[in-house]
Amino acid sequence: MRKISFQKDVLPHLVAIAVFLALTLFFFKPAFFDGQSLYQGDIEQWKASATEILDYRDSTGEEGLWTNSIFGGMPAYMISVEWGNQLIKFAHAVYTLGLPHPARILFASMLSFYIMLLCFKVRPYLAIMGAIAFGCSSYNFIGFTAGHNARISAISFMPLIMGAIHLCFTKNKWLGGSLTALALAMQLRVNHIQMTYYLVFVIAIYGIIQLVYHYREGEIKHFLQRSAILIVAAILAVGTYFGEIYATYEYGGYSNRGKSELTQQTDLEKNEDGLSKSYAFAYSNGIWDPITLFIPNALGGSASLSPDSNIADGLRQQGANEAQVRQQLQGLNGLMYWGKESPTTYYAGAIMVFLFVVGLIFVERKYVIWLIGIAVLGIILSYGRNMESLNFFFFDYLPGYNKFRSVTFTMVLPIFAISLLGMLGLEKLLSTKLDQAAKKKLLIALGSTAGLALLLTVFAGVFSFRGVNDNPQWPAWLKDSIIPDRKNAFRADTFRSFIFIALFAGVYYLHSLQKLSKNIAFTLFILIAGLDVVLLGSRFIDSNRFQTNSIQNDQPLPGDQYISQNKSLGDRVIDLGPGIFYDARASRFNHSINGYHGARIRRFQELLDADLQNERIQMRQDYQGGNLNFGNYETVNMLNGRFVMANPSSPQGIVMNPEANGAAWFIESVSLVNSPDEELAQTQMIDTKRTAVIDQSKFEGIQTSYSNNGIIDLVDYHPGYWKYESNNSANGMAVFSEIHYPVGFEVTIDGKPAKMLRANYILRALEIPAGQHTIEFNFSPKIYKTGTIVMQIFSILVLLLFFASIYRSLKA
Repeated sequence: MRKISFQKDVLPHLVAIAVFLALTLFFFKPAFFDGQSLYQGDIEQWKASATEILDYRDSTGEEGLWTNSIFGGMPAYMISVEWGNQLIKFAHAVYTLGLPHPARILFASMLSFYIMLLCFKVRPYLAIMGAIAFGCSSYNFIGFTAGHNARISAISFMPLIMGAIHLCFTKNKWLGGSLTALALAMQLRVNHIQMTYYLVFVIAIYGIIQLVYHYREGEIKHFLQRSAILIVAAILAVGTYFGEIYATYEYGGYSNRGKSELTQQTDLEKNEDGLSKSYAFAYSNGIWDPITLFIPNALGGSASLSPDSNIADGLRQQGANEAQVRQQLQGLNGLMYWGKESPTTYYAGAIMVFLFVVGLIFVERKYVIWLIGIAVLGIILSYGRNMESLNFFFFDYLPGYNKFRSVTFTMVLPIFAISLLGMLGLEKLLSTKLDQAAKKKLLIALGSTAGLALLLTVFAGVFSFRGVNDNPQWPAWLKDSIIPDRKNAFRADTFRSFIFIALFAGVYYLHSLQKLSKNIAFTLFILIAGLDVVLLGSRFIDSNRFQTNSIQNDQPLPGDQYISQNKSLGDRVIDLGPGIFYDARASRFNHSINGYHGARIRRFQELLDADLQNERIQMRQDYQGGNLNFGNYETVNMLNGRFVMANPSSPQGIVMNPEANGAAWFIESVSLVNSPDEELAQTQMIDTKRTAVIDQSKFEGIQTSYSNNGIIDLVDYHPGYWKYESNNSANGMAVFSEIHYPVGFEVTIDGKPAKMLRANYILRALEIPAGQHTIEFNFSPKIYKTGTIVMQIFSILVLLLFFASIYRSLKA
């Protein structure tokens, strides 16, 4: 067994872990020591959406596979379902030392990048610096504040996967292969396929470079052998995720990210298989926005306005007192941005950009080509509609690419590439004798980064600092004040970049002259480069982002309590709050027609666009005018919108809807149509209490006339299960105020299988014979049962192979 030296093989890694823990504690100090939580908007929405499922799991130990909390109902495995990869979840917890979520994501990001750099033969103490630069990039902190935990968590494993792949190709094929399987399994478990998709770009370009390199060196057999190991590793990892990925794929065909069945939409984009281009590219970078990789507020960004700003002085001249000035400044920060698109600041670090240029000059061509390719690709993709000829081509022809939105997320690719090539450049620079040729190259790197930053500082006046989105209606004092404030922010951050690069280069120069020892120089490298990104990160995540009670709606408001005291099984709430339809606040305590989720059932979305959204707007106007006429809101009624929530803070802000159709009802006639277009159009025209619309091209043998002489009641419910009791004098057609989903349902009448129909474009329906009956709907998709078993088996295999490879490596 190989002898292990504590000083060489253990201590550096312990130091690295200690540094990463210290930084995690620094940024999440209120969470660790003050009992506070980071406020994250998307997470608050998710918690509200998931409350019903989480409560059911806590009370029964079982999984509810369907929730009625949002959008009238949808599969719960799109929100929160525990599958059969709990061993991988445990491995994730061990990897992050049991740190709480989301703080552990920051630690994992740094640790993963550190391990990757070790795989690329960067010295451990230098690797600490690179790990801090990547983990503490503003990209991650912006993700934290938005509540994009799954996205940032998926990114935290990207370096670990890439490092393991490189280890497999260059040194230890078995350890590299098994680590690839485990790292990819942990990434897949956090369930953000978009980030895994971007990782495929990184791996694909790397693979092409490796293929060319091995071919030239006559080592194609070596390439094929390692590739085979990695393919097996990927299969094992996907096996730990099999159930989730299949369920997601299946659901995608019925969600707003799948192809519509409608053919006569005015917006032809909605007929596409996937998201519409306007929706997918809604968040795109302007051409100059990526400059923030180097200079944080080069375009103003989300720079804060201080009480000493020109705008603050202008407010005072308009008569505002100091308290009013502070309050109004908070709402004016967005005005500082003078670019074309979004003030988001994705900062890789001035020092890392400098080292990236060093890497371009000093590092082996194969790595330069690979990482330049990744950086350029990520920036081009982030342009979205602002480089539509190329990005629309990717959208139309890259498999699966049209399922994703927010293309600015691809900025993780240049940040990854800059950080990795930068560290490879520093490692190479420190291993190279600083002769005249090397000095000349180094001066080129300095001039193109620090020199550029200094020139921009000195000649900032050449820019207009006027934004294309500036409002011509702004008062004259604001127009006069905003330009110098933008110029000051620009100069401050260009000079900031210059100073950090100059300090770092100065330490390197003194070290090259042997004026500084390696230990002191490396320590200063870590401190200076760390401060560069940490200070910038503090602009986005600080103590003000934490709250003792981050979930403002933990306790039901008086309006929620009123609903709870008066509701029956199956009743829903429609929230007329001042926000948009996509809000899950009401979902925390109620079954809601509103909701918050990126992947909605497609037919619900289409009915929402065609009718429900307009009903809600009209209902809100009618409420404000004191003229609610519930008979006019047919879609709300058929979804059993029993309660109208105008103001949850008061029982008087809740209005009961006497026209709601109930949990289920018998209709007297069926309007048969021949296409989804007719089905949607006819649904908007009928009296839903008396008539149902059914597409006979999908459901054959349906009568047009039924007896509605009967009653049907919902008598039992829990997530994924509905039980009804009916009593009708003749054969009837029942419509249920529940969302129809074509797969996974087991439907019985008196214990015998029955055929579930779809009525009114989105609802369930059932033919029920005369008499007294018990009807049960059970959402029990086979993929959950099968997938859970498969995932358990593959999780065991992945961990066994990983531990076996560690044992083999230590024994060698």
